[in-house]
Order: sequence, then C-alpha cells, then structure tokens
Amino acid sequence: MKLLYIVNQLNGTTGQERIIAIKTDYFIKEYHYDIVVVALDEEGDVPFFEVNPKIKKYNLPKTKESLFSSLSKMKQVNKILKDENPDVVVVVVDNISGLYIPNFLSNKYKYVYERHNSKSVNYTQDSNSISTKFLNKAKKALLDQGGKAYDKVVLLSDDHIEEWKYLKNIEIISNPLIFYPENYAPLENKRVLAVGRHTHQKGFDFLLKSWLEVVKVHKDWTLDIYGKKDEHSRYVKLAEDYGISQYINFHEPVSNIMDVYLESSIYALSSRFEGFPLVLIETMACGVPAVAFNCPCGVKELITDQEDGFLVEVNDTEAFAKSLMKLIENPKKRKSMGAAARKNILRLSPEEIFPKWKHMFEELIEIN
Repeated sequence: MKLLYIVNQLNGTTGQERIIAIKTDYFIKEYHYDIVVVALDEEGDVPFFEVNPKIKKYNLPKTKESLFSSLSKMKQVNKILKDENPDVVVVVVDNISGLYIPNFLSNKYKYVYERHNSKSVNYTQDSNSISTKFLNKAKKALLDQGGKAYDKVVLLSDDHIEEWKYLKNIEIISNPLIFYPENYAPLENKRVLAVGRHTHQKGFDFLLKSWLEVVKVHKDWTLDIYGKKDEHSRYVKLAEDYGISQYINFHEPVSNIMDVYLESSIYALSSRFEGFPLVLIETMACGVPAVAFNCPCGVKELITDQEDGFLVEVNDTEAFAKSLMKLIENPKKRKSMGAAARKNILRLSPEEIFPKWKHMFEELIEIN
C-alpha cells in the first residue's frame, strides 16, 4: 500500500503535525506501507516531532496565498501524483481550500479527507462587524458544499457529524492514545497545566479570568501555559493587567511534553472549540484529571463528567474556577479522578484505532 499525504506542513508544533508523524510511523512499522508527504506550505527545515526517516517528502515553495499560487501548487501536486502513483491520497488541510483539493487533481486516485478541527476554526473570530458576518456566511456556504469529491471524509468523533451531516461518505476514526507511561503523575505538585497556541480558539482569556478567582484563595498554586505566543503577547499582557503574572508561567512549546504532564496535578482546557483534543488524551494517560469547557468537538466523548474530570459550559469562567478549586482543595478526589482518567482512556489505544484506518484503506482499494 502506498499512501500520499497532502498537508500544509509537517514541521509545525501542533497536535495535527504530531498525530500525522505518529500515524505514519505506525503505518510504516506495523503495516509496511510506503508513505509520501507533500507539504504545501512548509515552515522550517527540521521537524519539531520525530518523523520516520523512510517517509519520502516533497516541500513545495512557500508562496503568498492567492488563486494563482494555489492552482500552480495543484499543478505540481498532479505531477507528483503521476510520478508516485499512490493507492490512496490523504488530504490533511483544515482550511476551506483543502475541502476542494480533489476537484483540481486527477480522478485516477482514491481520496480521503482527514479533518482535525471543528468548522469553527475556519470562521473569522473576534469580530461582529457586518463585513465579518457576511464573510462568515460565505465561508459557511463553501464549507457546506466542500468534501463531496472525496471517497471518504474521516472525522474524529460523533460530535463532528452534526457539522457535516450533509455528507454521505463519513467515517469516524478517533485520534489514538500516543503513549501510556508506566509511571503516572503523583498529583502532588501545586501546578495547573494548559497547552496550546495563543489563539482565540484556545480561550486563554477565559482561563486567565478563572485563574484570577483561583489565586484569590490559592496563592501557592501556579498555572503553567505551554504554547507558541501570538505576535502581540496578548495573554502575557492580560495576566499583567489582571495582576496575576506572578502566579502564571508562560513557556514555549516542548517536544518532551509527557514530562510536563507528569509534573502537573490538574489540566485546564479552556478552548472555545476543538477537533478532538490530543492533549486531553495524553494528560488522561498520565493520570491527570482535567477541567474542560464542554466545547465542540470531542471533549464530552473524552471526559466523563464528575468521574475522570469536570465538564463546564463554555464561557462560564466562574464555574471553571470553582471546578479547579474543587480539585485543588480535595487531593483524594483529584487522585481518584486521575486514576479513572488513566483507566478510561485505554479505549483509544493504537491497537484499537489504527486497524480502522487499515480496514478503510483496504476497502477503498478493493472498490477500486
């Protein structure tokens, strides 16, 4: 089996790049697949996450986004397809144009669209202007029509189906559990953890507002946020405005994130929307209980409320703060929830998830 992946980049620091690296490595080692990756907009020369050296990679020249450059890249991809002749082409591009890629390529191949995010990521955020509303309406129309040229559209959870209910070619395959450490977090450190890029999606403004309430009572606890900062360092400044900078540590992304999980006692997921948060899967594997907004998509399929974490309605920063304090103030509850999280997440082991991909690929080839 030869798979050709079309991605924006493979060298990034997000969960999407990480899961592609892990998945392709598994396919090569366990199923002996040949893997080719075409990066449409690669940044940097060195992968942030470890990538299997057997992967053959094409980096297309980075260009300014335009219709001309997009069509030019599709022409280059068509040439690569002809040279490589894959069995299946897997597109992992979460922007709107990614939904239409097969329309510009040879129809000789089987196409799979792998979606890692809620549709919300494609809308313009942080604005209620008339122009933004018009733009979002146009984007919705494009999103609702996209994906129909694919043989399969793979979504990460049942929670996503409502967003894509017009499609008939849906397959649900969740992200897998990437590691399951022998040692788990003792949950003794007075440390709450959050991980993610400093974007509107991740809701760190909500988290800081909640943390403002927490440190009024628990000044001996710290919040550690790992992730790439935005160019204006807005959340660093917001922490300063709230007067809580001394209770927060902002860190750059690290590749050995498991060590960070094991040193933490609570995970805080404050996102407005998600795809199927890989970081939540990983913290649960480390036995760290979470407080999370019940946002779309996938969070409620990972956390069982009151059993292995707390689910809070999005935007309810007061309830979020109270849930954090319940875990801070009750070590016994914290540890019982952490143990339940570690046990429950085993349902997403690689041995459960990756055979679903194998079956789907082989079924597509048989159809062909």
